[in-house]
Amino acid sequence: MNPRVIVVDDEAASAAVLGGLLRRLGCEVILFDRAAQALPAMLAGDVDLVCLDLSMPGLDGHQALTLIRSHEYSQRAPSVPVIAVTGRVRPQDRAQALAAGFAAHLGKPVLAERLQRVLARTMTLRDDLHRTRYSADRATLEQRLHAMRQADAGDPLPGAAGLALAIEQEGHATLLLALNHAFAGDATAACGTVLAFAGMASDIGAPRLAQALHALHERLCAGPEDELVTAAVLARAELDRVIFTLREQVRTP
Repeated sequence: MNPRVIVVDDEAASAAVLGGLLRRLGCEVILFDRAAQALPAMLAGDVDLVCLDLSMPGLDGHQALTLIRSHEYSQRAPSVPVIAVTGRVRPQDRAQALAAGFAAHLGKPVLAERLQRVLARTMTLRDDLHRTRYSADRATLEQRLHAMRQADAGDPLPGAAGLALAIEQEGHATLLLALNHAFAGDATAACGTVLAFAGMASDIGAPRLAQALHALHERLCAGPEDELVTAAVLARAELDRVIFTLREQVRTP
């Protein structure tokens, strides 16, 4: 079955070019010029990939991604991979997009060869990018939360909620710092921060997140950029599963 792809870009020419390239790669493409108009289709659950321009009037790409993920969390729906397709091509723009949870960052003008590689990688990783399900470390996470609740005679809910928020903020900051340094040509500068967060992940009972961060650390020290990006994307996806698992403890104490 051909992948079903939604392209959202307020620049008609850019949308048409990207849509044409995707069709040549065998995709079924639906074009929108506003994220707000595309939102129902993006949330319908029958889409394989979303390509979002970051600089759109009204609802921009980052805001649209937040709404997509919020809907998936509330409905416990499978996560659709979302690619940033943008004229923002500075190293910090790429880092910000990947740290936020985009599956890839494509600069404009989009090159056919680059698009083909990104599409193939994203489709291959799609199941690994499923954020709205429990981490495989659910049992150990729950054990650590139970220990926290036993130690705190007060309301247990702030413990789970606070931990989820802390992990989310620290995880985003760590990925952003690591990618900023990597894309600026100084990846080793962020290695210590990544390892420190990996230790934090282990401490809360999330060894798979720690493993993903160690893999990212290895790619920071040595490895092709595509492998670094893949490691960062997989680490972000596991981070989101850990956050989902912790938040579910708040919903069902």
